[in-house]
Amino acid sequence: MKSAVFVISVLWIVFIIYFVGLKLQLRSLRRQLEYRIHAPIKKPLALEMQDNDLMALTAALNQIFRQDEEFRRLQNMNENEYKELITNISHDLRTPLTVLKGYLQLLECCEIDETGKKYLSVCFRHTDELERRIRQFFEYSYWMNQEQELHLKILNVTNLIVDTMTDFIPMFEEKGQMMRLHQNTIYKGLADEELLRRVMQNLLKNCLQYSVGEVVVIITQDTNQFMRLPQNLVPKDSVCICVQNPIAEDSELDSSKIFQRFYVERKERNQSTGLGLSIVKLLVEKMQGEVFALRDENLLTIGFYLRTSL
Repeated sequence: MKSAVFVISVLWIVFIIYFVGLKLQLRSLRRQLEYRIHAPIKKPLALEMQDNDLMALTAALNQIFRQDEEFRRLQNMNENEYKELITNISHDLRTPLTVLKGYLQLLECCEIDETGKKYLSVCFRHTDELERRIRQFFEYSYWMNQEQELHLKILNVTNLIVDTMTDFIPMFEEKGQMMRLHQNTIYKGLADEELLRRVMQNLLKNCLQYSVGEVVVIITQDTNQFMRLPQNLVPKDSVCICVQNPIAEDSELDSSKIFQRFYVERKERNQSTGLGLSIVKLLVEKMQGEVFALRDENLLTIGFYLRTSL
């Protein structure tokens, strides 16, 4: 009887030791998994306890991690090749386009009839459009490959945006469109001057192409006054800059996809590369900001937030 009790006691002790060891090993695996999340070098999981099931689980996890790392490596390699391809295409197309425009300008100086002038005007219009698209590709590839850390600083956002709008007045007048700043209150935000100017230029160019009425630029810290944004989309301590403009009533524009690379409203129209607003998103995020787009029937609002402090 005593020997049976002794055996049971020993078995319980062995079980408790095994159970404690199992708990300690699971805790160790959890800590290793948590460390992997932020670790620059991903080490494989290590196991001290020689348990078949735990060893199989650890081996399976390490296999998944290796496959994931290989997938990410190939994905990064493909993305880099894609960026390089865009850059090379942009460079390769610029030279023949410049030559083509040069010969068209020479042809314009020659004696040609009215029909020839009409055809020449069409050629100029299409080469200008091609040049604009190539410039967009080049700009996008440049900023995608730009990994240098920006030195952001507090800028007078209102003044910079007013200056940019002033530069666009002749272009809006030429197209018979109206543009105005809602209120000239001074707001400041954390930004890079060149990038912020490029963002506003792309937004205003987008309006020139798609707006069917007055364009209103709004700078505010009270977004509820001008638009209904979900509270989770409104960052704290930020200034909001947005551009509102009416669009065609039959427009099929999807505001949830507007910042996607190469998204265009109707592909059959073939009017745009869809890169302009992708560049906006890219540049705003480089300034640690956020973009948004809303559509309320035929009123489109595209905007972004900038932090107001370092």
